[in-house]
Amino acid sequence: MVGKRRFRYSVESGFDLRLVLFSHGWIDLEPFSWSEDDQQLMGVLPIGRKAVDFSLRQSGDALVATVASQRALTASEAEKARALVPRMLRLDEELGEFWVICERTPRLSWVAARGGGRIFRCPSVFEDLMKLLFTTNCSWAATKLMTSRLIAALGSKAPSGRRAFPSAAKCAAQDESFYREVVRTGYRAVSCIGLAKKFATGEVDEAWFADRSLPIDGLRERLLALPGFGPYAAGQAMRTLGHYKDLALDSWCRARLATMAGKKKPPSDKTVARRYASFHPYDGLALWMDLTAEWHGEG
Repeated sequence: MVGKRRFRYSVESGFDLRLVLFSHGWIDLEPFSWSEDDQQLMGVLPIGRKAVDFSLRQSGDALVATVASQRALTASEAEKARALVPRMLRLDEELGEFWVICERTPRLSWVAARGGGRIFRCPSVFEDLMKLLFTTNCSWAATKLMTSRLIAALGSKAPSGRRAFPSAAKCAAQDESFYREVVRTGYRAVSCIGLAKKFATGEVDEAWFADRSLPIDGLRERLLALPGFGPYAAGQAMRTLGHYKDLALDSWCRARLATMAGKKKPPSDKTVARRYASFHPYDGLALWMDLTAEWHGEG
């Protein structure tokens, strides 16, 4: 028998669920999907050892989440499930200072008017970081395939038959051949195992990255020390952790900058850094809003 729980979250007037969900490519990766007909996010969440089906929709100034599990959630599990929506949608994040800066910048005034800037993230830091590894030096199509293969092979099954992103322990228990031959991660195989083992053994955890007493440079150093993480992946990870100075430039960003400027070659990284320095400490977030404006019907 399937057990269902419903959670309701109040949001400020004008909050736009789609604006958050389509702020980043994660909406396009399993176990998430968007139903255009129903205007709702669907996916599978890991709650302890359970995988639960999940849906989220907006109703005026409220968000309504529904989870369905094979067995009824305990009070503790229900509380964990309830806490995931604010994390994924950054509901508690204060971006008022950023919006004031955008308001003074004509091309980004839409960000302030629509409350943009919240970057959708996964239920856990581990899932965010593993998916970031899958984005390095490859096409988006390859990223999607690596993600779906990993979930198909190791993800726990929810009542619908869909699977959750696997735990660090499950990922760490696999050998290099699994990542090369099943997930087909190529050279990333060793990094995937190394990252998973750090989480599985407790060498790093959610709190390790959420330590607000740690200077920004210290957090960046922690990320750069992770297997397979260079400036791009570390910079993207900083955004998912609520720090926005890093530009996190990769080939897609540079190509997009060239297109926006109507030129064949993108501006130098130093030029880009100077261009967004006035948005400090939101340099990277302002850049991202410029790069993705068309995703939201702007620009």
